[in-house]
Amino acid sequence: MRQFFAILRDSFREAVDGFVIYAMLGLSALAIVIVGSMSFRPVSPEEAFGRIAQQRFNLIIPERGEGRTVSGSTGGSEYKVSGVAPEGRGHTFRLTVTAQPTRVVPEARVEEKADGKGEARAEDKAAAEPKAVPGADSFRAVVAQWAGKAGEGVDFGAGGKGGKKGGRAVFSMPTEPTPEEQRAVTTALMEEFLASQFDAQAGISATVKRVTEGAAEPTYAFDVATAGGSGVRGWPHQVKIFFGAVNISDDAPLGMVLWGIEDKVINGLGAGVALLISVILTAFYVPNMIRKGSVDLLISKPIGRTPLLVYKYVGGLTFIFLVSAFTVGGMWLVLALRSGFWDPTFLVLIPILTFTFAILYSVSVLVGVATRSPIVAMLATIGAMFFFWLVGVGKQFVEERRNTGGDTSGWLVTVIDGLNAVLPRYKDLDTITSKLIAEGTLTPAEMRMVGLASLDYPSWGVTFGMSFAFIAVMLALACWVFNRRDS
Repeated sequence: MRQFFAILRDSFREAVDGFVIYAMLGLSALAIVIVGSMSFRPVSPEEAFGRIAQQRFNLIIPERGEGRTVSGSTGGSEYKVSGVAPEGRGHTFRLTVTAQPTRVVPEARVEEKADGKGEARAEDKAAAEPKAVPGADSFRAVVAQWAGKAGEGVDFGAGGKGGKKGGRAVFSMPTEPTPEEQRAVTTALMEEFLASQFDAQAGISATVKRVTEGAAEPTYAFDVATAGGSGVRGWPHQVKIFFGAVNISDDAPLGMVLWGIEDKVINGLGAGVALLISVILTAFYVPNMIRKGSVDLLISKPIGRTPLLVYKYVGGLTFIFLVSAFTVGGMWLVLALRSGFWDPTFLVLIPILTFTFAILYSVSVLVGVATRSPIVAMLATIGAMFFFWLVGVGKQFVEERRNTGGDTSGWLVTVIDGLNAVLPRYKDLDTITSKLIAEGTLTPAEMRMVGLASLDYPSWGVTFGMSFAFIAVMLALACWVFNRRDS
């Protein structure tokens, strides 16, 4: 163990000798300060519940909130919140739904009439005006839509990360419940629908009770009691940055803003830059160790070449793990302190980012041992990084073609499948991270709108198993070359 810490100290000295590590830590500290300059001010409960109901409740998730699509509702019911009051750790208020009666147009009556010349012609008697159907209205229709099967799906490539990872934003066409299905909607089903809407659209747990006194259909009244305050993921917030100098939004859902920062900015751009800098930083470790004289001094001590190389590899990973923990942990802490939303899921980025770098570093170690050139090791690792990403994107394209019945019989598909079978699952690690972050920040409705609800997790066993196997093969080859090489 003393030998390991000695090599770890040696790796640390190499890192701090150059300017790259200071630039990396400086960028990390700057990013933490910028994130810490953001402010999240929740809008008032009266305004928040009003916006949630008015702006989001006409968007539904069919199949009682369990479907993978989102759908618009028909009829245009109006939702109004009144009498908001604090109650324990939540709020109580009255929710009034003003629906539009369902109207149908009777079939036009057509009769044959002689024109005086012995020829008959069809004449449409004036079309009747649409008539209201008793017991059927737009609110009952949307509840029936929510409880029923989804309509025909319209598949869009999800914007942002969902689309890049193969997720699809699937919107289903609104169904048209019959008057009989609308009349069959019960009070209990209405209450269940509204409670589901608060959960799906805002992440709020709510108890809903219908009030029939003073509310004649097609107007409905409900007493609502919610749990949780303004720190829930769907609560509208005014978001500013640079200590209030720049206004980003006046009513953005808290979880959507946090998801954009954590997944789009930090896990997307930030992680890519961090991996690139780490590859540059550590490319010198092994070539410097095995240069003439240095390796002689090291192996003259009671340590073999294989443990020496493995310790050097683990030392590089340990250093990157500490830098990742400082950066990601610092950003998570300031975001939680500033927003009041304490979700630890984002911290999963620390081990996954370190493991992703472990894949790339194993390539760097092998090339560094084989060539003794840090520049060659750096370029080869960056090339491998791009190649692994390209294979992952190609595999997602092939799987999408298979799922949609497209042609997958060409030689390129065979090559992509073969490469995916033997290479580390670099892209799948990114997919797992994005899915975990989204589940920790987004509401169920937002998950569907950005395309991540339709995105299944890759197999954790295969993803990590194949990646571990690749690392083991790279290190085994590096040790074999190192043991056969003359000092």
